[in-house]
Amino acid sequence: MKKFLIILQFIILTCIMLSFNPVTSKVLTYHYAKKHKINPKLFYNQIKTESYFRCFIVSKKEAIGLGQVKYLTAKYIDKDIKKWELFLPWKNLDISARYMLYLQSRYNSNNSIILAAYNWGETNVDKVLAQNKISINSNTDYRYLFKDINETYQFIGKILN
Repeated sequence: MKKFLIILQFIILTCIMLSFNPVTSKVLTYHYAKKHKINPKLFYNQIKTESYFRCFIVSKKEAIGLGQVKYLTAKYIDKDIKKWELFLPWKNLDISARYMLYLQSRYNSNNSIILAAYNWGETNVDKVLAQNKISINSNTDYRYLFKDINETYQFIGKILN
């Protein structure tokens, strides 16, 4: 019985270690992109840019985990989510992908606008679009609109290039 418990503990510890491994996070990134029908390369580059596949990272603005999701944004996507769940790679990537899918439908599948909204916020992006009287075309690169917002401009460039 003692040997069985030691083996069971080893298996559980191994599963936990694999769950939080950056390589596993990379694989899960593709999985959730495919599951939610978003561009896998775009989503992979986004997660890489946001966290470099580190699941326990927290930003100065309290964005959490792989997709650097704020708790209020996560609650918008999943009203039952608990803040600590954003540290779980599979939960964070699922929320991040679902949020990207929402932004995709809201912004006519335009990647530059989707990424700007993900990084800087929908309200800020909507103000810029209204000020410039932009009617979103899915194939146009609108990153020039964010040239004065350096973090967002750099974010879009790292992911789309």
